[in-house]
Amino acid sequence: MAINGVGGNIVTQSSTSTEKRNDFMDVQSFLRIMTAQLQNLDPMGENSADSSDYISQMAQFTMLEQMNNLASSLQNLSVLSQQQLSFSLVGKTTTLFDGEREIRGVVEKVRYRDGYAYPVIDGKEYSMGMVIEVGEE
Repeated sequence: MAINGVGGNIVTQSSTSTEKRNDFMDVQSFLRIMTAQLQNLDPMGENSADSSDYISQMAQFTMLEQMNNLASSLQNLSVLSQQQLSFSLVGKTTTLFDGEREIRGVVEKVRYRDGYAYPVIDGKEYSMGMVIEVGEE
């Protein structure tokens, strides 16, 4: 599992490789740093860290990892929910608002692109966010 900073990963269009930023850290990187800190402890020195600091850091990192997993699960649930909703639109009379006027017609099919559903009315795709009413004919 990867934890991304504010910038996340950078993907360039001109190449197929992904450049990892300096603010990128996964569980293995964190454990390597923590192991190095533990190996270099000075038990008699004044600048040795308290062992509770390490436990606290590990707990925080684990919590962050679980929150990231939860966010991913919620996104998957949202996609599945949208798919089920869009399946139910096929064959139904639907009213859409495209920003200028209302469009009414029967949903012929639903297309999926980039994880989003687009109902097709009279051969034209519309965003699910434009749907304002659904009913039987």
